[in-house]
Amino acid sequence: MKLHEKIRKIRKEKGLSLRQLDANLVEIFGDKALQYNTLYRIEKGLGDGRPSSLSQICLGLGISLKELKEGTEEDKPQVATLIRKRDRNRQYVYSEKAQAQIISGQNQSFAAEYLVLEPQSATKIEQDPSELGRFEKWIYCQKGKITVNIAAKKYILSKDDCLFFESTLPHSFENMTSKKASCIVIQNPKHI
Repeated sequence: MKLHEKIRKIRKEKGLSLRQLDANLVEIFGDKALQYNTLYRIEKGLGDGRPSSLSQICLGLGISLKELKEGTEEDKPQVATLIRKRDRNRQYVYSEKAQAQIISGQNQSFAAEYLVLEPQSATKIEQDPSELGRFEKWIYCQKGKITVNIAAKKYILSKDDCLFFESTLPHSFENMTSKKASCIVIQNPKHI
């Protein structure tokens, strides 16, 4: 059984319409709740079923993520996933000078991105929702110097430096040098 089919099955077993599930999510998450159209797409198998979205759906249905995945294709372990550079087409654009390319597969429990910061550029401030659990990020600086701002502290990373931190704290990345900088950012669990 596919994951989206199980979501629909559980929702119907609980006697909920899609609109009622949507109302449950709005009651729990307020303006951070999944949009009705996103719910509709996920249940039809058209959405990507990100862990953050699935976590919301599980809370709305009153089940655990483990219960949802049990007996689905998601429950079967994957041996390996190869993602070639030419196939990486998912991007996140912070600005013209700061862009990230998603380098992990959609079914991984973590998110990995290749972040490129042109000289004198920065990302926006991010903060993962603490109400959904514990989130961590790991950064590996590949090139140049990157300043990581976490809460009120600054950490300057040079080539081959690493940094781990709780990503439920407000954070951003910047390159205030005159040379291009790049890094790998891994978030666990993923929340995009």
